[in-house]
Amino acid sequence: MNIFYIARHGETVNNRERRLSGWVDSPLTENGLVPTKKVVAKLNEIKFDAIYSSDLGRALSTASEIARELGWNREIQQLSGLREVNYGNVGNKLSKDAYEQYPQLDRDTYFVPPNGESLDQMQKRVFRTIDVINQAHHDANILLVAHSGVMAALRASHVGQDFGEHNISEAYNHDYVGKFTFSNNEVISFEEFTGL
Repeated sequence: MNIFYIARHGETVNNRERRLSGWVDSPLTENGLVPTKKVVAKLNEIKFDAIYSSDLGRALSTASEIARELGWNREIQQLSGLREVNYGNVGNKLSKDAYEQYPQLDRDTYFVPPNGESLDQMQKRVFRTIDVINQAHHDANILLVAHSGVMAALRASHVGQDFGEHNISEAYNHDYVGKFTFSNNEVISFEEFTGL
């Protein structure tokens, strides 16, 4: 069975300004990769067979830094299926303004913001993507570099919690690393990984 490790991208300008990003590609801050040093420390004993990243710049920049620190000299595969939820018209807005306009945003699993996608749609997209990755490997250690929403989608499913409820009750910091297994479109296990 494949073992997946998932890391969140570094801190972005939108994170610092408390803006929603989603598919808006906010750049990393000057110190955005500082938490990534902790991620590398947690992962440095793992021999990875593949590294995948969301195709958004903040994730790819973080994945590149992790790969460099781990001595990875192969390709990082970029997948749009590992993107954060698409906030549509409220992407890049201050979080407080977006939640004022749409109180159900990030809380109602089935709410679709204008020109965006629901948490349910995003979760299904992420699962389809991970299923493809899972089928492409056998007994591999696989690193994913993505977004807090992707982590929440995986863990909410594993603990049997509504995605929207989980989204407002759990936080995934920029140095968080999750470890999980996946089979038949289902998260079999999910736990925080703090290193070997």
